[in-house]
Amino acid sequence: MSKRPDHEVKIREAGIEGAARLSLVSDATFLETFAGMIDGDALVAHCQKHHEAAYLAKLLDDGARAWLAEIDGAPTGYALLNRPQLEAAEEGDIELKKIYVLSRFHGSGIAKLLFDAVMQAAAGNDHLLLGVKDDNHRAIAFYRKQGFTQIATRRFDVGGKLYDDVVLARDLDRT
Repeated sequence: MSKRPDHEVKIREAGIEGAARLSLVSDATFLETFAGMIDGDALVAHCQKHHEAAYLAKLLDDGARAWLAEIDGAPTGYALLNRPQLEAAEEGDIELKKIYVLSRFHGSGIAKLLFDAVMQAAAGNDHLLLGVKDDNHRAIAFYRKQGFTQIATRRFDVGGKLYDDVVLARDLDRT
């Protein structure tokens, strides 16, 4: 059964001025997703480094693109698209670095709306890549529904502790 938000969901591209909102929702969704699954100190250290507003603003200033999902102006999810940093990446690839939605809105269609914005922006590249924790079955199922297949594995550093990820890829329309 799909949950529907009570109010209209707005997806908007977030520029540098949106870094504080991105920071807030990235901390909230990362903690919701991984608290109890990842070492607590490592989780906090990761958020402090990779979700800080200045860090996100720098990514956006360097060419990354981000989208916020909002309901009544409150951020409920986000996506971040950037140049690939995965070893499996090849020329013509782009990476979906992050796509998260607050758990209250899982099954509402917000993730698909964010994903559609990413797909539109990624068009013209060869492949869309992403890494996902190997036991995050909900996310892996979502990506498989979107046409992704596994192409590699990697070790992902979260606050100084290493975790196993699968690397997934999907062909993109170059036209």
